[in-house]
Amino acid sequence: LRQYYSDLLWSVKTQEGAGYIYVVIEHQSKPEELMAFRMMRYSIAAMQNHLDAGYKELPLVIPMLFYHGCRSPYPYSLCWLDEFAEPAIARKI
Repeated sequence: LRQYYSDLLWSVKTQEGAGYIYVVIEHQSKPEELMAFRMMRYSIAAMQNHLDAGYKELPLVIPMLFYHGCRSPYPYSLCWLDEFAEPAIARKI
């Protein structure tokens, strides 16, 4: 398995306290039917790297897809629940 790394990491302070936000950026020139699942994998990898670095809480992860392909708009859903054989059932459970 290859390692995945977050592209950007910000340390932020809010009224609720300090925290971290990872922004996972993917550039894509060809549409990919399972892109939402791929972006979810990248997000989970960023969370795992954060935990492996010694942090005790999960960071907020914002996945972003920059699509610059010929087909416009992007032809597939970016909600991973839509990628199941039965999306309506997946959404209910």
